Amino acid sequence: MNRRIAIVGSFSTGKTTLAEALAEKLNLPLLPEVAREIVELGFKLDKDATPTTEALIFLRQYNNELSTDEFVGDRSLIDVMAYAGWVLDNQERTKEFYLWDECVRLAERRLRRSYSHVFYLPIEFPIVLDGLRPDDPAFQKDIDERVLSLLRANDIDYVTLTGSVEQRLDQINEHLRR
Repeated sequence: MNRRIAIVGSFSTGKTTLAEALAEKLNLPLLPEVAREIVELGFKLDKDATPTTEALIFLRQYNNELSTDEFVGDRSLIDVMAYAGWVLDNQERTKEFYLWDECVRLAERRLRRSYSHVFYLPIEFPIVLDGLRPDDPAFQKDIDERVLSLLRANDIDYVTLTGSVEQRLDQINEHLRR
């Protein structure tokens, strides 16, 4: 069975740190962080994003996940959809939304079988500013709730990880051994 590991959760929960350590430990490729690539192209994220930007992020993430049989991802279609859901819920609907609607239909057919393992990181630590996300605990909590809602709505099995990076890696090892 191919290992397609998604680490999901809101921003500033330790996804990137854990994903880097896990990818190295399992000798699996680490998927690139699409949001950073999009910012480097000149697009705005979060509260300033557009439906077109969200569709581009989705399609890049989708393509990255299809590009390799095995991976560790500190972002996934689940995270992309949580952020896009927030963006689109806070904008007036325009014709650009139809592009996003197609992304959602595509995701609905794939989400449940896209990942062999999904590890959810709850909010445990203060926000660490990374140059991408805001220092906004309410926004962080909203994204967290959206991630959990998507996991439940799509009947995706996931394991909640808590504690330090080492403790989380131990929890993953225990889960993978089963």
